Amino acid sequence: MENSATRISGPRYPSAPLIERAVVIKLISFAPAIRDQLFCWLLTLTVVVCASGAAAATPFPQVVSADNAKQCNAALRTARRTTTAGGLTFPLNVFSWNVHKVQQPAVLDEFAELANTAHLMFVQEAVPSRQLPSLIDEALFPAFVPGYVQNETPTGVLTLARAPHLVHCHLLALEPWLRTPKATSVTLYPLTDRQEMLLAINLHAVNFTFGVSDYQNQLAALTQLMTAHDGPIIFGGDLNTWSPGRQQVLQHFTSTMDLVAVPFNPDHRVTVLGRPLDHLYVRDLTWGHTTTRKVTTSDHNPLSATLLSDDS
Repeated sequence: MENSATRISGPRYPSAPLIERAVVIKLISFAPAIRDQLFCWLLTLTVVVCASGAAAATPFPQVVSADNAKQCNAALRTARRTTTAGGLTFPLNVFSWNVHKVQQPAVLDEFAELANTAHLMFVQEAVPSRQLPSLIDEALFPAFVPGYVQNETPTGVLTLARAPHLVHCHLLALEPWLRTPKATSVTLYPLTDRQEMLLAINLHAVNFTFGVSDYQNQLAALTQLMTAHDGPIIFGGDLNTWSPGRQQVLQHFTSTMDLVAVPFNPDHRVTVLGRPLDHLYVRDLTWGHTTTRKVTTSDHNPLSATLLSDDS
């Protein structure tokens, strides 16, 4: 899901380009005959754009839909050299929530309530086909990375924002036992009246592993992206820190990346063996109000925080 269009690429669609230009026109309001004519025109325009892409300026958003951190880093580097008007603004209301594949319909009402006041949203186990898009205000820009697919229905991580992203990278890590993918969404946003940009990373961590090597590798894929970024970072999601070893790996990673954990008060995060599974970390940012909410519609509770720039 990119902005108002759904685009699928990757191993099932090998002909799809790694970095593509989205030309989106809403045809819903037109009569069928006019809509068909516009659709043909759109296809023609797409061919022309692709043929002349080498000479054209770099299009945004750039979508790196291959599981390739190097290509992601190159796209981020290109986008950071651009000048854009508008973007996200501080203070920034953020929430993160694993919605448990939207198994309970009532989760939609709670999601809509949280989204109403949020500027940036990290959702794990999102299922876009289960009515989540109908709750999304047109002012929100989605970036979806499919992970696990069951009965031809993809679930994954969904990042939503009140401003369009310049880059969206799809990263995947396999569960070593189940051989099913866990997704990471990497998005880059301009900031209003600031030269620096915001790097947002929404991750659903591998879960069923012996040892911590697979968990460590999933985090390590983000190292180059964070190291190369000169600006604020928000990193979080369902990080599955249910063991001392996993918590130690996460602490080492976040410390190395100069990330600081956002505390929550009250803290109703779901725990396993006394350890919370969901987290938010920031770099070059601080926070104001933070909270969590107890829910019965998911096996995780949502986290909310108002984030501030260091110089505010």
